[in-house]
Amino acid sequence: MRPVRNTLTTGAVIALVVGLTATAAPAQAAAPSASAAGSRCAAGTLSVQTLRTGCTVASGTVVLPDGRTFAVPAPGESVMASSSAAPGAPELAEVVIANTGTGGVAVRIDEAWSGSAPAVRREQARSAAANAAASQAAAAPAATTAASTKCTSTANARNGYRWPSTVQWYYNESGQKSSYAKDALRKAANTWTGTITSCGRTVTSSARNSYVRLATQAPGLTDKGGCTASNGYSVVGWGKLPAGTLGVTCVWYDGNGIAKESDQRYATSYNWSSTATCSGTRFDTQAVATHEWGHLYGLGHVQTGTDQVMEPSGGYCDTGSRTLGFGDMTGIAAIY
Repeated sequence: MRPVRNTLTTGAVIALVVGLTATAAPAQAAAPSASAAGSRCAAGTLSVQTLRTGCTVASGTVVLPDGRTFAVPAPGESVMASSSAAPGAPELAEVVIANTGTGGVAVRIDEAWSGSAPAVRREQARSAAANAAASQAAAAPAATTAASTKCTSTANARNGYRWPSTVQWYYNESGQKSSYAKDALRKAANTWTGTITSCGRTVTSSARNSYVRLATQAPGLTDKGGCTASNGYSVVGWGKLPAGTLGVTCVWYDGNGIAKESDQRYATSYNWSSTATCSGTRFDTQAVATHEWGHLYGLGHVQTGTDQVMEPSGGYCDTGSRTLGFGDMTGIAAIY
């Protein structure tokens, strides 16, 4: 997900290693040479300068400056990683790795793009078009509005992908931090679907999910919050994450913004609650999972202070975030 700091925004291994800088400005990069553009990237360590040549990558691993690794998606596909943070903790940057095939690989860290110039231009245009279409479909202003309360703010942001059919998902209960976590996760997943009533308003969302069964397969995430290779199964589970990070969602989608897989990991380093009430220094599983399922369905972060579920972080026992705000409802109805 894209952390929102000062403004609202609109809008996962072989030894291929890419060193990136979050401040890289692809518009200022030198044009790729005719001999390099479209050629296969050489095996070994790849720098952002090498990616700027426009060389192509069939598979491999991107390593970010913060140490996270992302398996390069198949040509024509992308992966996005979004997260939620504990109160006062630094947020993990939202990341997109887009493999455009012959156009090379584009990488976005928060709002900064790096990599192949043709790939960056293509992804920027695709993202802008997706958000423009979604904004036009919405009955209220999108992510430029920052009203002050849960039921008056229309703040929402979209990540440019959607699910064309039911999300079939599995749960790995290994390491779970609360006894009724699976039930809480299922409630969170269903918060965004069907007829949604909140804040005295009702919207209809065609987003759908179906819990399949327990699984031993782990979610496709790393301990540092990166995304491994897609394998076609959407798995929710628990494990290590960077300090201050409550949950991370990886979504794999194609060049048309059609999502095909999403994995989630929740941090085992915190105390969690999955009961009807919550007390003490615990995080409410359903509330945090509702935020992460918002990412899964295609929503991004909104500005802190709008009281929406899709704010970047939540507090202890924030059971109020089990319920969508007006902006959350506006966003999901626009996508689905």
